[in-house]
Amino acid sequence: MTQAGFKALLVQTLFAPRSAAGVLIALNLPQRWLWTALALMSVLNSIVYSVTLRLTPTSDPMATAMMPPAFHSPVLFTMFLFAALAITVLTLYWIGQGFGGKGRLDDMLVLICWLQVLRLILQLVVAVLVIVAPVLGVMVIFITSLWGIYILIGFVDAAHRFDNMFKAAGVIVLAMVAMAVGLSILLSMIGVAAMGGA
Repeated sequence: MTQAGFKALLVQTLFAPRSAAGVLIALNLPQRWLWTALALMSVLNSIVYSVTLRLTPTSDPMATAMMPPAFHSPVLFTMFLFAALAITVLTLYWIGQGFGGKGRLDDMLVLICWLQVLRLILQLVVAVLVIVAPVLGVMVIFITSLWGIYILIGFVDAAHRFDNMFKAAGVIVLAMVAMAVGLSILLSMIGVAAMGGA
C-alpha cells in the first residue's frame, strides 16, 4: 500500500467505516499473515504504552497499586493485549454468526488488525499531548473513544453483511459482556503467574 493509499484508507475509516471495511476485506490477506500482524501490533502498542506509562507516571500511589500486575510488565501486557485482541476477534465473529452474519473469521481479523494500526497512531499522538498539553490529551482520548465505537459498529456491520447498524451494535454489546468475563479470568490468571514468578 502506498503512502497516499494509506492516508486515503485512514480518512475513509474515520468518515465511512463500512466502505473502508470493504476495502480491507477485499485484500483477502492470508489468515496466518493476519495473526502475525495482530501479534506485531500487540508488541508495538505495548511498547508505546509502557514508554508512556514511564514518561507520565501517576501521582496517586493508590491508583498505581490497584493496577493489575499485567499492566506493570511490558511482557505480560503484550501477552494480555494479544489474548484480549484474539478474544475480541473470535467473540465478534461467533456472536455475529449467531445473529445471522455471513462474514468469515478472516474478515473480522483484518478489521481488528487495522484498528490496532489506528490505535498505535493514536497512542503516539496522545503520548506527545500528555506531555505538552495534558488537558488536550484527555480530550483527544475521550473524543476518539466515542469515534472508535462508531467505527467498530461500521466494521462489524460490514464484516457480517448485516446492513443494519443496530444489529451490529447488539453484537458488540453482547461481545463486550462476554469479553468482560473472559478478560477478568485472564487477568486473574496472569496476576497469579506474576505473583508466582516474583
